[in-house]
This record gives sequence, C-alpha cells and structure tokens, in this order.
Amino acid sequence: MNDVNFDVKSGEIMGLIGPNGAGKTVCFNLISGVYPPSSGEILLNDRRTNSKAPHQIAHLGVGRTFQIVKPFAALSVLENVLVARGISRYNRFSKIWSSWKSGSEVTKGLGMLERVGLADLADRKAGLLPLGNLRRLEIARALIVGSRLLLLDESFSGLRHEEITQLEMLIRSIRGDGITVLLIEHNMRVAMGLCDRLVVLDHGRKITEGPPDAVQQNEEVIEAYLGRKGAEDAA
Repeated sequence: MNDVNFDVKSGEIMGLIGPNGAGKTVCFNLISGVYPPSSGEILLNDRRTNSKAPHQIAHLGVGRTFQIVKPFAALSVLENVLVARGISRYNRFSKIWSSWKSGSEVTKGLGMLERVGLADLADRKAGLLPLGNLRRLEIARALIVGSRLLLLDESFSGLRHEEITQLEMLIRSIRGDGITVLLIEHNMRVAMGLCDRLVVLDHGRKITEGPPDAVQQNEEVIEAYLGRKGAEDAA
C-alpha cells in the first residue's frame, strides 16, 4: 500500500473497489491486524490499533468476512456462530471453563441467526448449506464480533439476482442498527447502489473517493478498469 488514506464515517456503508491486484484485501488485512502496517496509523474511534493482534482488534468490535467462505463444515450453523462468540467470552482465564453451549449463549446465537435469516437452519450442518446461506452465516459470525465495524470481503460474489437483493436489504438493516460497514465488491451495480461513498484503489494507491455518481465518472477510475485504450474508446 502506498500512502492510502481514508476515513470511514460512523454508520455509513463505504465501498472499497478497484481492479484485481489493487490492494483491497491487503487493506482489510491491515485494518483487521493480519498484517502490521510499515508506516502510518490505523485508528478506530481515535484509538490506534497498529500494534494490536487480530483477536485484540476483533475484541474492539471489528468483525470481518472472507472472500472464500470456510465454515466449520461438521458443526451446525448455530455451533459455527457460538464458536465465533469465543472472542468475547474467553478474554479472561476464568471464563475458559464455562460452557460454550450454555442457555444464554445459545439464545444469543439463535438471535443472531434470526437477524440474518438463518434461524430455521440452526441445526443443519454448515457444510450442507448453499453459497447464499453460507454468505449469511459468515456475516452472522462476523456480526457476533463486529458490534462497531463490519468488513465484508466480496459477500455478493457468486450469488443469484434474488440473493443479491436480499443481501443488500440485510446490509442496509445492519447499518440501520448503527453498525458501520466497509465492503469490498467487484459487482459495480451493487457497489454503486448500496454504498454511500466509494474509495477506489489501483496498484496499492488511492486514486479517488467520493459518492458513487462522481466516482463512476472519474477518468482515472475508468482507465484503471478499462485500461488507457479502453478508456479512450469509451470516451
């Protein structure tokens, strides 16, 4: 990344877009603590997180999904959510002896599944879910952690039109709950229609940011996606 700088406002849906290799997932890995930044600062509510490990950043309320969905296939849908609850449950040594399937934990897990529309599949093995429901399960696992900031890495990838529409509604409702959303998305219709603002990366640098309409008309953005010759032809 090369001096990438942007702010995500509380309660907004921001999109992080750019062609393949632009640095979008690297940016997510920096924010979530997978990679330590070599320079600069990453702030969460004015709190510097540069030196924190991923589990520490998650404990601050940052949840994320991944482009490739990998649930615990042999566990049930509910158990997958309960496992994710461990980040908030086992932050003290005294808690490791408590049951991860206590009544209160199950209630919280079922509530989260209800939130994402999977409550009726709570007892199904996660490995048997179709992709659309796997995406929702991944969001549920991130939400059980991400009470402040939700990072979504291509959550719409591979979905059918009706699944995309339903997932857009879910993400808008998550923002309605006061959770800030930062998402990576290659589907430009989704990005333009869902996001309040967009940040565009290309080869590890930010080339522009702003509302979708302005970004869509930006010449550098058009060139990044189409190449110089394609941008000239489009003009």
